[in-house]
Amino acid sequence: MSKSKHSDLGYQLGLISFVRPSSFIRNTKRLPTMSPRRLGRAAAVFAGGFAGSPLRMFEMLRHRHELRSVEFDEPPVFIIGHWRSGTTHLHNLMSHDEQFGCVRMAQALSPDCAVSTRGWLPSLFAKVFPQKRPMDNLIWPMDAPQEEEIPLAKMTPYSWYMQFFFPRQALDLLKQGVLFDETPRRIGNEVRCKYLQILKTASLLDNGRRLLLKNPVNTARIPMLLELFPDAKFVAIHRSPYEVYPSAINLHRKILALTSLQEFDDQLIENNVLAIYERVMATYLRDRHQIPAENLVEVAYADLDAQPFATVRHIYERLGIAGWSEAAPRVQTYVDSQRNYRKNGFAISERSASLVEDRWGFAFEALGYAPQTIDLCSVAAADLANDAAVEQAIDLVGR
Repeated sequence: MSKSKHSDLGYQLGLISFVRPSSFIRNTKRLPTMSPRRLGRAAAVFAGGFAGSPLRMFEMLRHRHELRSVEFDEPPVFIIGHWRSGTTHLHNLMSHDEQFGCVRMAQALSPDCAVSTRGWLPSLFAKVFPQKRPMDNLIWPMDAPQEEEIPLAKMTPYSWYMQFFFPRQALDLLKQGVLFDETPRRIGNEVRCKYLQILKTASLLDNGRRLLLKNPVNTARIPMLLELFPDAKFVAIHRSPYEVYPSAINLHRKILALTSLQEFDDQLIENNVLAIYERVMATYLRDRHQIPAENLVEVAYADLDAQPFATVRHIYERLGIAGWSEAAPRVQTYVDSQRNYRKNGFAISERSASLVEDRWGFAFEALGYAPQTIDLCSVAAADLANDAAVEQAIDLVGR
């Protein structure tokens, strides 16, 4: 097996393993929509879930009371922002401050047994799980910070990340588990309960340190977060919609190639990306006033990319986060280590730019971006290269 195929398989196993079987049993109405060509993948999800059930039971018996007794001495710091806006980069930067704990990769992959298996399962994962993400080549070792929505999707059928199994129901899942539009109270309560369980586990694993959390889904869950933590701090990062769109398309293509149980095509991905941004960002712009002014700072990805050290320092100052003098050397060391990192380059076609301006125009104005003239010659060449690279990645695992 080639290194690329091995890496894709390892990433795929990490995403689909340890999903509670009950999450699929409770999604029975969606199971008939599965593609017959993906029944093997569905069987692997079930098998991985059932294999993890004894570990989950052991965790409940041994650590249930310990987890329930976890309290948070300080409210978390939440990093929010639409996917592909720089949330991961910012999370990695700030997580080098040793005052912070976080949800880590190993917990995200096996959330129901992360405490009882911390001595051996992360090293096992490390043998099969690639250290680089397929969508952007960022390094992700087992102790790296990870977003909470991945473990949430393994613990409840109402996480929006279930859409990576069922992309044809992406918008329904968004309404149900994120926006809570016409959602029965029991669903909202379950999402909050499981989410809090994830944070308590993270706090226990990181010895009670203040949590630094990154989850793009939370961009549209501000009321829920404030209900749990009224004094929480928020860092909202945003990026030019022209840059977000092609990068989000690439993200969906690559992840769905590894996880989807349904047939999908480029038109479905385009429709989902456009609609998700509309709903998530409109909800954030509507709800951000609920956060006390002293607890919210908004930063631009362009500033973070150009001046990462200064941008992180500004966040500390703006939110009144103590400990910058101790954190600064470690943050600078990480900045220096990333100087040779090269981001994926994505361009946007004239048609896509027109769609973005039409559908996401509200965000241009609200976030301070202006429509731009697109260089069609360079865009056409870049789009062809990007499409070829994406199709090559998809071919590795089969659509």
